[in-house]
Amino acid sequence: MEVAGMKRMGCIFLFLAVAGCAWAQHTIRGIVVDEGGRPTPYVNVFIKETLEGGSSDEEGAFSFTASAADTVILTAMALGYETYTEVLALPAPDRLTICLREQYVGLDEVEVVAGSYQLNGNSQWQKMNAVDVVTIGGSAGDLYRSVATLPGMQVNAESGKLFIRGGEGRETQTYMDDMHVLNPYTTSSENEPARGRYSPFMFEGMTFSLGGYDPEYAQGLSGVLPLSTKDKSPVSKYGVNLSSAGAGGGGTKAFDAGSASVNLDYYHLGPYYAAFPSRYDWIDPYRQFSAGAQTRWEPTDKSLLKLYAGYDHTHFKQLAGGDRTFGLNEDNYYVNTTWRNESGGGYRFFGGAAFSFRRQQGAGAVQAGDRFGLKEGEVHLKTKLNKRFSGFFKLQAGAEAMIRFFDTQYTPPAAELGAAGALRHAVNGLFATGDFRFSSRLNVALSARAEYTTINRAWNYTPRLAFTYGLNGGYYLSAVAGRYTQLTDNEYMLRDAGLPAESCRHTILGGYRQTNNRVYRLEAYYKAYDKLSCMENGLPNALGDGYSKGIDAFFYDAGLIRRLDFRLSYSLNYSRRKYRDYPVKDVPQFASRHTVSLSVRYNLPLLKSIAGLTNRYADGRPYHNPQKEGFMNAHTPPYNSLDVSWTFLAAKKLIVFASATNLLGRKNIYNYTASGAPMTNASPHFFFIGVFITLGGNTAYDVSNF
Repeated sequence: MEVAGMKRMGCIFLFLAVAGCAWAQHTIRGIVVDEGGRPTPYVNVFIKETLEGGSSDEEGAFSFTASAADTVILTAMALGYETYTEVLALPAPDRLTICLREQYVGLDEVEVVAGSYQLNGNSQWQKMNAVDVVTIGGSAGDLYRSVATLPGMQVNAESGKLFIRGGEGRETQTYMDDMHVLNPYTTSSENEPARGRYSPFMFEGMTFSLGGYDPEYAQGLSGVLPLSTKDKSPVSKYGVNLSSAGAGGGGTKAFDAGSASVNLDYYHLGPYYAAFPSRYDWIDPYRQFSAGAQTRWEPTDKSLLKLYAGYDHTHFKQLAGGDRTFGLNEDNYYVNTTWRNESGGGYRFFGGAAFSFRRQQGAGAVQAGDRFGLKEGEVHLKTKLNKRFSGFFKLQAGAEAMIRFFDTQYTPPAAELGAAGALRHAVNGLFATGDFRFSSRLNVALSARAEYTTINRAWNYTPRLAFTYGLNGGYYLSAVAGRYTQLTDNEYMLRDAGLPAESCRHTILGGYRQTNNRVYRLEAYYKAYDKLSCMENGLPNALGDGYSKGIDAFFYDAGLIRRLDFRLSYSLNYSRRKYRDYPVKDVPQFASRHTVSLSVRYNLPLLKSIAGLTNRYADGRPYHNPQKEGFMNAHTPPYNSLDVSWTFLAAKKLIVFASATNLLGRKNIYNYTASGAPMTNASPHFFFIGVFITLGGNTAYDVSNF
């Protein structure tokens, strides 16, 4: 639902009071040096969890203004060095000295952080922080909508899900603290985009992998989105929000060895639809109640326990044409607990358990008077151990089990026979990765996964090889090749539990360069699909195959114009596949040849505001017109959407936010029905305005987090 999950919006406003909009001003200046005392240029020096900071110049000197009342966490980050943090009391000394320690790292640890970008040789284009996410124009505080502005993303605004490099939405998996999230999106009505269930401000960093990722992450053919929640909060904070979509509030209580947080939100879109009518006729407009709680306990500086529990309930009912009324009730639960510990010998242990459960009940899905129900869940258990044995070699190994169930039933009206199905199975895996640092320039990672799926009693083996090579002038070359597998859709497994896992081989070559406040990246890829599920003569098989190839380009700049940064992404994709009910191998309906995205943000300190603008364009997508010869024989019009946002600090503890999508009112068409009717979003625009108030604490409360 376009406005589902608006609880995420609270994090934008009250958090940004910390992020550069408070009244007190302090100058922080100093110099960055290495362990030999030599000045270190182009180091990012900033206040943690804010927009305030700068970079050291060629002499290692830095200076910027901070707006805080008492203490801040000063952070310095640079390629090849360990991250530096210091709790700094304000006002700061006249001249600080930051000493960076060299970082001996393997492939998976090579970081470039000007603009929070990461180079891992595995298509990790951007390590986004929460402020990056929520201030992108039109994101409305949604993590997935912000990620969709990166290169390699196919525009799929009717679903709101991530479609990566010619792959379906189901081919991308989300992980929270290395534990799988089975249902990361909210549920929406037809042609209304879903949203992420979780606030961006829950997470310390969001690293998006477009392919070639570590085999630790299972059951994804195209990409993964690993999210890391924050560690304990050092401060207590409380707040509430009122918006055009609903209301909410919560707080965080800090204690000596940890912190505990809770948040509640309720949203009802009846008033919104009264002001901005939808093309749907609503009987019960979209409503959602959600609750979340998290506890973080840090008994020592080398151990950390996290526990997160979230619940949301969704309900809506609408007229769906003729005498059919479509209604849905959904309950979604997610519980995640992890334990991390580092021993005196340098061994790092991780253990985790996660539980996902979704229950749906509804009516009018196919015809008037019918009823349907769905229950889906997963228990994910995981443990891993890693150790750096030397500056040359690091090893990680682990084991996991994903225990899944799926139940569905459909009851037609009158005395017609219904249908039901159930699945019970597990995905068990062993994985290991060896990182080799052959020199200060060359890093190589060799990894593999062995996986047993109980539903078809089959073993799968997925190797991966990746390297990164550094050149003079801040240039890097990277390459990765690997194989990935994923079980087919539940609908196919219900028909034939013996279907083999679908597979995809990734080959990626890329180049990367970072200078002060500027990032360039160019990457070419080829994906070969095999054993895709097909339906022929009413029977499923695994005879489908296909490919996806293309080029992605990315440019980021934060220094051309003062207080302005922009991201430009371009993707070229050629895809063909034979799968599902496709009679021949052809371009999938969700794939566009050309996709361009431009995101601009501008900080206006005199107006105490941050403005964001995003424009996305994509070529028309193919579709099948039964009135013409051939298959996938026509194209939709091109897609274009201009989105804007504005964040304004009205008072020290009062923030107002406004957002609008598709400002030009373009009628974007995603497909056509068999009768020729265009398929578009229920509303051409989405407008939002909210007021966010801090009630207590020394810092502004980011309402939805934690």
